[in-house]
Amino acid sequence: MSEKKNKTTKKAASKTKAETAPETKAAKPPREKAFKEDLMTFAFRMPKTESAALHKAAGAGRASRVMRSLAGAFVTGDRAVFESIVKEAREQRA
Repeated sequence: MSEKKNKTTKKAASKTKAETAPETKAAKPPREKAFKEDLMTFAFRMPKTESAALHKAAGAGRASRVMRSLAGAFVTGDRAVFESIVKEAREQRA
């Protein structure tokens, strides 16, 4: 008879948990992804010391953005943009 009580108690406890469970959050709408058909990945290897220096000069989380800006300035021959990036890096290091 004690077995029946244990089973009943377990069932009652599980119902209590289900009844007291918080309501589920409403589903968020899916985020729209950027159109990437015209984009490609460009990667290169560099020594760890240069990589650390790049991240320090660019600032937290900005190394990729700086490299894209430098590459764009190089391709277009925009010396002013190149010099402004170098100037910001000098200020960041100071």
